Amino acid sequence: MDDRPQNLALSAAEGSSSEETFDNEPSGFEAEQYLSFFYTYKAKYFPFVYIPPTTTAQQLRHDRPILWLCIMTVASRSTPQQQVLGRKIRDTLAQEMMLKSGQTIDLLLGLLTYIGWSNYQIHSKPSLSVFTQLAVSLVYDLGLNRPVPRDNPLVALCIQSHNTPMIPTPRTMEERRAVLGCFLITSIVSSFLQKIDALRWTPHLDECLEVLNEKHESPIDDILVQQVRMQLIVEKVTRGPWNDGAIKTAEHSNVPLCFYLNALQSQLQEVKSKIPPYLKDNEIVLAHFYSTQLTINETVLSSLPSSNNQADFQPVERLYACIESVKSWFEIFFTIPPIAYVGFPFSIFSQLVRCLSTLYRLSILEDPAWERKSVQKTADLLVIFDQVIKNMEQVAAIAGQDNNGSTGEDTFSRTAKMFRSIRPGWEAKLGGLDSETVSTLPTLPVGTDIPLPEVTLTEQVDKDWLMDLFLPPNYQFQ
Repeated sequence: MDDRPQNLALSAAEGSSSEETFDNEPSGFEAEQYLSFFYTYKAKYFPFVYIPPTTTAQQLRHDRPILWLCIMTVASRSTPQQQVLGRKIRDTLAQEMMLKSGQTIDLLLGLLTYIGWSNYQIHSKPSLSVFTQLAVSLVYDLGLNRPVPRDNPLVALCIQSHNTPMIPTPRTMEERRAVLGCFLITSIVSSFLQKIDALRWTPHLDECLEVLNEKHESPIDDILVQQVRMQLIVEKVTRGPWNDGAIKTAEHSNVPLCFYLNALQSQLQEVKSKIPPYLKDNEIVLAHFYSTQLTINETVLSSLPSSNNQADFQPVERLYACIESVKSWFEIFFTIPPIAYVGFPFSIFSQLVRCLSTLYRLSILEDPAWERKSVQKTADLLVIFDQVIKNMEQVAAIAGQDNNGSTGEDTFSRTAKMFRSIRPGWEAKLGGLDSETVSTLPTLPVGTDIPLPEVTLTEQVDKDWLMDLFLPPNYQFQ
């Protein structure tokens, strides 16, 4: 519940009027609404920044102008305005990073906002990998990945007027959240794109995580702590010896895959046991948990040929565990009302796509030891897919998304349309299976069939196709 100032007209009129204005800029009243909207619907999903409830949009713009701009962009429900503000963000980031050599916490917070909700900039042609690497570079430049130096010789050169050396300020909670948030989102993007590295974890980040866990100035700090703990396990999967890009030694090659997977599962269960009681049923934490669980178990999909020779490895059990993780993830997902989808960051969209693609692969997997019908009985792909499409199609109207004056569509309408376009291919591939299902997930009411375009889908879900959820077909690097 947002407890920000309710007199939006008054708070919008406060402060200086000397701020630089630009085309399609939110009015003072709109800015207060957008900040409240961000605080209520979005911040909890990716809680890398804490904005006190007493902070007005005018104050935020004065103190953190780049963060303000990025929040206005991702919180706007006008697609044309999002497009204009998105271009303004890219121009601002280019000026700060390249021309002004800006190295500020405001710039980092703005970048994290832009990357965190990059799925809403569907017509701005962003480069996730480029902006992600910019954020990592900025963390290094700001020194947020290491402790504040105590005896730095350069400090002696910084002399105040009374000839006293300047003492470095201690690491702030804002900085700790920012560096943990940077690790979280860069790891998520890295895991999804599989082309870039996440921010490297350091002992100082361990300290930041522990401090945030102890102080938790905001309830959403606890969510960030749980997300980061789980994402550290995802990073271990990504860097595991079974991956092509991982460094493999003779010692590692002789260790059974099940050893690693069991160890990671134990670590995940340990993380779960430490979740605060009031977050045990939190949909954000649970979604991240089941997504992490899926990441661990689905390694067998790429390891089946080689792992079949290991007598102590049971890939079929892992595959069934994948199905249970996907089923559990969607059960959590469907408890979230469509109006709340407006808060979804890139991470939720990537989890959604991963769960759908994994379920599709398992539904068509051909192996003598694998019963495809059991997949349908546990988690019916088409039933789930239809429910996702139905929910996505409702968001624009329920949440008041405005596409008037835009050449494109909002994220949710576009996602629903893309899902509808590939559904016939999936249905055709699954046509040989028994249509009877006892899925425990919500079913769709019987209605008039909607004509669908003819689309051929390859059996291996293409990562380039998945990226189309976030980038338009004519995407080019700028």
